[in-house]
Amino acid sequence: MRPLSIIPAHAQPMRTLTFALGVMCYLATLALGGLMLVEAALGQWASGISSEITVHVTPRSGSDVKAETAKALDILSATDGIISARELGERHVEKLLEPWLGATPALAELPLPQLIAAAVDPKSPPDLKALERRLASAVPGASLDTHHLWQTKLVRTASTLRRLSLAILVLIAFSAAGLVIFATRSVLDANRGVIDVLSLVGASDGFIARAVKGRFLRSASLAGLSGMLGGIATFAVLGLIDSPAGNSGLGAASAELLISAPSVAAATYAVFLLVPVCATLLSLATAHLAIMRQLRGS
Repeated sequence: MRPLSIIPAHAQPMRTLTFALGVMCYLATLALGGLMLVEAALGQWASGISSEITVHVTPRSGSDVKAETAKALDILSATDGIISARELGERHVEKLLEPWLGATPALAELPLPQLIAAAVDPKSPPDLKALERRLASAVPGASLDTHHLWQTKLVRTASTLRRLSLAILVLIAFSAAGLVIFATRSVLDANRGVIDVLSLVGASDGFIARAVKGRFLRSASLAGLSGMLGGIATFAVLGLIDSPAGNSGLGAASAELLISAPSVAAATYAVFLLVPVCATLLSLATAHLAIMRQLRGS
């Protein structure tokens, strides 16, 4: 026989548990969504960095920097694995220096290096070491920047953010387990009379535990779904902030997280669905252990 729940629907401990667990599921959804946003952004940055190299042509005393830049462009264009190469121009260099030096007219009087951006074929990349030697031999003022340092920093940043997100999720899980234990004890104490009567008429501990867990199942499911939907709604609101202007900030990234290719969107929502599923399973497991321990100790 399937036992009915012996916990009233309006029991204060269960209402408190539902609200607190819903807040935790909301925070867990935000943590997961934030992690996916960071992973996507880092992936795009890393892809952009790895698909391009930069050649710096530094002005030297008595040298013709324009001729050296043209020679470097010829070498890059003739290198297998380089899709295209283009000179960025002095104005571009000045914009790169403006955050540090400001928009000062003095920049035009400085011997600024010439920059060349070259697109790399990801399927058949060039031998960068050999290319660097050819450039150094033919153009003494040229240096090759493969952005390896930035790639290393991005990998380290991604690893740190993954660990931070995991730590947040583990902390939320432990906090949720503590709440369930507290609510379980409060519910059993508040309904001690009903439980004692059931025990007197021959109800087993398992029967009582199943009756109590039914209420926890409904509360955890409601809290998990509410928290997940609240988190998704938050990302949707963020997506609406920038969408009219078409900016590529947090809002645009949030919109892309929820509205993207079917395969990507399916994976995103599958990750979000883990929140109510894990919340329900965690609540049921914790409640079962707490109930059985208290019933056997009573």
